[in-house]
Amino acid sequence: MNEQQLRDELQVFYDNFDEIGVSIYAILKNSDNAPIKVDIENTALKGLKSLFVDSIKKTVTDREELRVLNLSTSDERLDAIYLYDVDMPEELSSIETVIASDNLPLMNIADTNISDIKALLIEIGNNIGQIVLYKTLAPVNVYGRSSFFLKKSQTRLEQISDEFLRITPNFQLMRVKDSLFVLDLKAIEKSFGFDEVIKREAALGISAIEATMLVENSDVLRELLDDIRYARRFTKVAKASPVLKARIPNTDIINFCKTFTKLAGKIRFNASEDKILLDTKISKDLFIKVLMDDFLTSELTKFHYESVAKDSLDENIENTTSED
Repeated sequence: MNEQQLRDELQVFYDNFDEIGVSIYAILKNSDNAPIKVDIENTALKGLKSLFVDSIKKTVTDREELRVLNLSTSDERLDAIYLYDVDMPEELSSIETVIASDNLPLMNIADTNISDIKALLIEIGNNIGQIVLYKTLAPVNVYGRSSFFLKKSQTRLEQISDEFLRITPNFQLMRVKDSLFVLDLKAIEKSFGFDEVIKREAALGISAIEATMLVENSDVLRELLDDIRYARRFTKVAKASPVLKARIPNTDIINFCKTFTKLAGKIRFNASEDKILLDTKISKDLFIKVLMDDFLTSELTKFHYESVAKDSLDENIENTTSED
């Protein structure tokens, strides 16, 4: 789903605001991630619907320069929303549960502490479709009995004697029409077992490198899998390396490493100079950038550049690989 398609899908909910409903589900700590429905009175539900529909509009639709990028090839641009395109961790299965069922059990508010809620699922929609937002609850938004709170009541202040919850409009994930989008990249990297998902995807990238027979000591790449920063970069290699997709000959890659200004002398080779030898951190970093085609030469000035955020102008980039 591209940027315009996402805007179009969301516009339907804005246009039918009065007809759509909202349901709130909780994910409890130390549970099996099974969502339970939260019973909320109607006036508050209407307020929550307005809160989150407005939040979607401000954080997605109204962005001046919205970019939708695949999560596996994310380059950490702040203006981007990421389409989740890697294996789904078990913890996020609750989103699909909410979509699939209208008869989930109610949360027993008398026996459940609000502080036991780790996330909320906000389902917005009706027969036109559903949006599900995943919102983690920060401890600062849960107010317990150990603190002392007062509220206005007519002409005086009264004590709040029970737990209460502050709902903010932010959310980390949004499911729209079979697509899951990440709005808070840092949050997802710290949660949901995402590290293990990325490591599995990264291993595929290293296997693809090994298959080229380009690296003399490719075992050193597997040693980097436990470093999530490198794992994310190898995931990009697995999903979107222009060099691997285009099946650039090893000789061309080696010659490029020898002659490109920023690479010359920083990457070494074996005795016969037909394979790359990765023996320093710098050489490993530069090699990954080579595979991602991050080193460019201006057609106009002939100056050399390094660019991570490259949006292809070549409509046939996915077709550059030769047929099997």
